[in-house]
Amino acid sequence: MKVRNYNKTITWNRPSAGWVKLNTDGSSLGNPGASGIGGIIRNNHGNLIHAFSSFIGIGSNNRAELLALLHGIQVCKSLSLNYVHIELDSMNVISWWKSKRCGVWYLEDFWEELIDIMDSMTYSINHVFREGNKVADWLAKQGASGNDLAVSLLTESPRELRGLIRMDYSGLPSLRFR
Repeated sequence: MKVRNYNKTITWNRPSAGWVKLNTDGSSLGNPGASGIGGIIRNNHGNLIHAFSSFIGIGSNNRAELLALLHGIQVCKSLSLNYVHIELDSMNVISWWKSKRCGVWYLEDFWEELIDIMDSMTYSINHVFREGNKVADWLAKQGASGNDLAVSLLTESPRELRGLIRMDYSGLPSLRFR
């Protein structure tokens, strides 16, 4: 039997004019394990509006993914950003969204809060491969390691984060191998 490998180039794409893009990710160092959330909001020019990471205690990867999205949406709402293109790499959260129900009993309260906020917004939500979500992935891992961060200026950002943001801004692709 021959195994077929493929590679694909993945780039972060800017949102349309008048919209922002929210990329989120959750990280759990074990399942359950130390968990963190991360996300970044950028405008249609690719410029940073806000980035965050936070330690959220011990929990599952699904909890971290959902809480990352919830926190990102809360930040968008607090900044009056009502046209939001959302990208995340959790197929579970995407599946829940498509079916309009979470179905995980210990996440239902968070799910309902998310729905309530998003009902007042205009949004799209899409799956993105991890390679197209590398900034949020880095932020979530920082959160899981206990490094909380909230920045709104690129110059205030840690060097590694600045580099990842600049890679996306420049349109540099990442390779996905399977």
